Amino acid sequence: MIKLLPFVLVLILTLGGLGYWRHISTQTDLITSEVSQQDQAPIEVPKTLPGASLEDRVLVLEDLVAKFATELNSLKSQTSQTTSSISSDSRVLDLEASATELKARVSVLEKSSPVSGSTSKYPLYIPLGAGGGPWNDQSWTTLNEYQVAINPDNYQGYSGMQLEANFRLAEPSGTGSVRLYNATDGSSVSSQVDTTSTSFGVQTSATFKLDSGQKTYTIQIKSSETKILFVQSARIKVNF
Repeated sequence: MIKLLPFVLVLILTLGGLGYWRHISTQTDLITSEVSQQDQAPIEVPKTLPGASLEDRVLVLEDLVAKFATELNSLKSQTSQTTSSISSDSRVLDLEASATELKARVSVLEKSSPVSGSTSKYPLYIPLGAGGGPWNDQSWTTLNEYQVAINPDNYQGYSGMQLEANFRLAEPSGTGSVRLYNATDGSSVSSQVDTTSTSFGVQTSATFKLDSGQKTYTIQIKSSETKILFVQSARIKVNF
């Protein structure tokens, strides 16, 4: 029995191989048949070919026209932007040219046209001094502590000067007076100011002009009825 086993195994393997080969052959035939049937089936022709209906052709054409219109509008937009940019650049160049021309004209006018009128100046102030007193002299008394050297030639074009004095009386009676005095020449200047107030206040004189050349100026004060007088400050205002 043992000797027959190899022959039995060979027989079984042979029969198994034949069965497998048959199964494979059957499956291949089925696949070939299906492919053949598919090849023989009618092919669907697109409607856009010459055999399509008129309505289908119209729809296709409308779709193409819509796409063409979209592309055309896009191109127009790009062209418009380019044209707008070119136009803007052109306007900028025109404006720059106009500005340059105006600058040239203004330069010519400035050189050819003289400036009319004179430039106004703010007034200048020359301090004479501050503080001092009290005084109660009924006649003009020179206050040497109020003193300054002035040369009116240094103020070319001035229209006039004024004395400004801040002073008061100690009692509400009588009159206190202050004026500018030319100590160099020993002469008074027409600049007298008066007050009857017991409160400090600035009194401004009429306009006057000083003699040419440098001279020393001070102030003189007097008080009627020998009433006490206080001077807080004094200065000369130079007007132009």
